Amino acid sequence: MYYREVKVSTETELRWAALYGLAWFVCAMVALQLTEGADGIAAVWPSSGIFVAALLHLNPRGRNMVTACVAAASFAANFSAGAAPLASLGYTIANLIEGWLVFSLMGRGQSKYMLLARPLNLVRFAGSAVIGGAASALMAGVLSRNFDTIFLSSWMSTVTLGMLIVTPVILFLLQDRKHDRGILTFRGFWIMVFVILTALAAFGQADVPLLILPLVAISITTAAIGLSGAVLALLLVATIGSVLTIFNLGPVGQFFPPVEQQVLFLQVYLLALLVSTLPVALSLARHRRDLDQIATSNRLLENAERAARVGHWRHTPEMPAIYWSDEAARMLNVQHLPRTLEELTQIFHETDQLRVAGLMATALQSGVPLAFEARIERDDGTTSQFECRTEIELGADGRASEVFGTIMDVTERAEALRELERARERAETEAAEVRILAETDHLTGIPNRRKIIGRLGVEMELAEAGDQTLTIAMVDIDHFKSINDRFGHEVGDMTLVKVSQVLEAQLQRREMVGRLGGEEFLLVMPGNDAQQVRDRCLVLADALANLDWNAAGLERVTVSIGVAQYNLRWDESQLLRAADDALYRAKHSGRARCVVYEELEPL
Repeated sequence: MYYREVKVSTETELRWAALYGLAWFVCAMVALQLTEGADGIAAVWPSSGIFVAALLHLNPRGRNMVTACVAAASFAANFSAGAAPLASLGYTIANLIEGWLVFSLMGRGQSKYMLLARPLNLVRFAGSAVIGGAASALMAGVLSRNFDTIFLSSWMSTVTLGMLIVTPVILFLLQDRKHDRGILTFRGFWIMVFVILTALAAFGQADVPLLILPLVAISITTAAIGLSGAVLALLLVATIGSVLTIFNLGPVGQFFPPVEQQVLFLQVYLLALLVSTLPVALSLARHRRDLDQIATSNRLLENAERAARVGHWRHTPEMPAIYWSDEAARMLNVQHLPRTLEELTQIFHETDQLRVAGLMATALQSGVPLAFEARIERDDGTTSQFECRTEIELGADGRASEVFGTIMDVTERAEALRELERARERAETEAAEVRILAETDHLTGIPNRRKIIGRLGVEMELAEAGDQTLTIAMVDIDHFKSINDRFGHEVGDMTLVKVSQVLEAQLQRREMVGRLGGEEFLLVMPGNDAQQVRDRCLVLADALANLDWNAAGLERVTVSIGVAQYNLRWDESQLLRAADDALYRAKHSGRARCVVYEELEPL
């Protein structure tokens, strides 16, 4: 059962206060006139319950207003019933004290919206009503100077019963969100008619003992309408029983002729109805509240699953089939949902079934949570990617006692990831192509100056770290300008290509050749000393000599080479300068020569 906070605006506080004051006066006059007991004390005093309900209902300003209205109504009712002005004033003060005392004991309104929603609040309210009734009786005795035992006990019992019966009726009608309107339905009307008829049958005749009938009627009302209907039915039984008992129409007057005994029996009977009815009504209300909360939670879960595109399933050995949530069934979109864990693995794509079955078997044995992605073929022919997660609880025997799983349609995410991977591969390919273009001589296809100089720096660091030899050779085509001038740039470009091919053919592992620019090339040869590189340059010269230059209308093309071995004290520029110096000496010594730095020897 849910309860709503009944907020009262400033504009309506006075109206509520006047309404409560009028109800207090009417109920007090009816009680005094119809059920007058010993010493003018009513058998049931519903007005006390009205005042407590008003205090719990209204805001601070409204409480002050209703206190004033109830004070006026109490004085008027008691004075009209024949009480002296001083006694009426005393009774009025007692009526006010009892209401405010109960209100204070209930936490001054802090618990008002959960008055009967919890058993502890119910017990607290009952205890507060008893204390309030006792305090009211004592105050009434002091102010009216009447300390008769019958007077005090009758005052306390009528006031306490009034609060226990009437206050819950008013508050539940104001607070019960779901079941208060059930009383006003067609079914609620006939149920209340049934309650009235049973009360009339029980208290309207004395030939057949039917006092059990109101309890049956209240129980039926509780099951059909709820807690609000139960307390309203209890109020109807209390009212009808009190009125008929006063006119000696029922069994109470026949079996208990003294008025005091009639009042006592009726109060004990109503108290018994209250004690026997409210716990059952409260239990049913709590059950309905739990069901409502479960229904609300399920509805919110379904909405959350639909928004997140996540479904869940659950399976236990006792279940005849796997439970699938609505969203899970919608996402799978298969004609027959899997009923067993074996069938569950078979809904996946045939290429994923073996993998999923192995993962599921391992998880069932170990109890370790499982997470994987796999494809599922729907009945409409589409294939979607799903992310599946499984939690497994193992029993005392080490077997799975419950399996809970979720499925999420990640088709769009998977496709986005695949597209992202394709984009990454394209980007890496394009970057590699750009890098190659940036590091490759566009004419010869070998590394350009940037690339070969960078490789030289790397090999120098490796040589220094590993104490290894490193030698470079700077190659320059002899009389290249003359070739361009006599045969044209096309032939000159062909000459560069052929020379680069011969140089590249002579390379070994970790060696590199690059074009420095124009007709100059650089060979980087780690692991070789100057003499070894010089010997290989002789081979290079033979390879160039064996080329068929006549086919291109050229005479034999020669090269000048400068060789320099890396000195660990040198930096990159010093090593290049040494090779360039050797190349300079080779060219000025007649060309077609290979000169080692600080050493001169013709090819």
